[in-house]
Amino acid sequence: MSFGNVPKDLCLTSLASLRSTASKSTNGLFSADIRTVGALVQFQRSPGVWVTAESLTVPATQLGNIYTLPANANGLSLSLDGSILAVGIQALAVGDSFLSILTNTAGFYTQQSIPKPPDTVGATPNLGVTSLSDSGIVLAVGSITDNNNIGAVWLYYRLAGTWTLQGTKITGPGEIGAGRFGNYVSLNGAGNLLAVACYYDNNSTGSVYIFNISYLAAPVFITKLTGISINPIFSFGFTIDFSADDSTLAISTQSNSVFIFTNVQGLWTQQAELVAPAEYIGASLGVNVSISGDGNILVAQAIPFSFVYYRTLGSWSIGNLLPIPYDSVGYPTQNISNISQDGNTIITNSDPDNNNVGASWIYTQGPLGTWIQNGPKLVGSGGTLSNQGFSGLALSGNGKVAAFAEITELFVFV
Repeated sequence: MSFGNVPKDLCLTSLASLRSTASKSTNGLFSADIRTVGALVQFQRSPGVWVTAESLTVPATQLGNIYTLPANANGLSLSLDGSILAVGIQALAVGDSFLSILTNTAGFYTQQSIPKPPDTVGATPNLGVTSLSDSGIVLAVGSITDNNNIGAVWLYYRLAGTWTLQGTKITGPGEIGAGRFGNYVSLNGAGNLLAVACYYDNNSTGSVYIFNISYLAAPVFITKLTGISINPIFSFGFTIDFSADDSTLAISTQSNSVFIFTNVQGLWTQQAELVAPAEYIGASLGVNVSISGDGNILVAQAIPFSFVYYRTLGSWSIGNLLPIPYDSVGYPTQNISNISQDGNTIITNSDPDNNNVGASWIYTQGPLGTWIQNGPKLVGSGGTLSNQGFSGLALSGNGKVAAFAEITELFVFV
């Protein structure tokens, strides 16, 4: 099955932003769109293109359904295989849901609520992005509003299906002012290193902290990173992403650039500062960043565009534009982009697509540097059908499961 009348120039480099999500089967031939309670809209790839296959009636608990969250969602993360999904929740008081963790067993997701930690300070912790280790047994979650916007991060560990808070909250050593520590968190694949963004640190200059969390109850502070540039830096650490092998850390800013730091025997140094290609100068690069498992492929969002960068022998390429989706409706704005660990799948979303209904697209890499839209857009049926993924989205490391949240509604695609 082919795309049909798709312009050939749309099969060049790829632009992705991720808000709504699709999840694929183990063999990668089926994708389930979970927007309707009790209904599953299935997508089939034949041989390499996603098309609507059929609609099935399924139990309300089965994978592919819409899930109702206890409160507004803020940040999502998935384990490597997508079997564990963590969703940050806006809690109001001690005892309220602080996290919702969904576990997939034999095709079914069950939801578990985690209460607000006892050492939070303040009424409403506004969560940053959660982060799971590859195995899905270590979880980090941040609250930028804790203690009058100083911010904090908590660690959890899963043993025999039970999640346990590890130690006390983590704060930023040397944080200057109310830095909103924890606005973004990122674990390496093994779950023994943690990067924490603090983008309001030092009058919004921003910083990123790295901790060794081999012993979860007693994290060890390693270093505090700041960027070096000939231009003023604003909100360093707006978003961050660790490579799974912990060799590379991508750090975005609100000053239209992305910084790359590398880890050599525990020493972190700045390798590069990336900007949008010359013809897109002025684009707000760094709305979000996502990096492959080996740190060699980066997708960086610059609404309305996404750019893909490649590293070869320590040097980074000029960014390639991810193709505009051929079936987008209205101004083709992408919002968030995520890349799989192998660097061959990108999911992107546009929450304003089609008069704010929203949509998601999957891109796959052919020859190195060439990205192709993998079938038509994925749009759910049911739910609010408004700004898909506005409250958060995530792509599993293996590129086969994706999830997005809209306020208190959660959708998972396999």
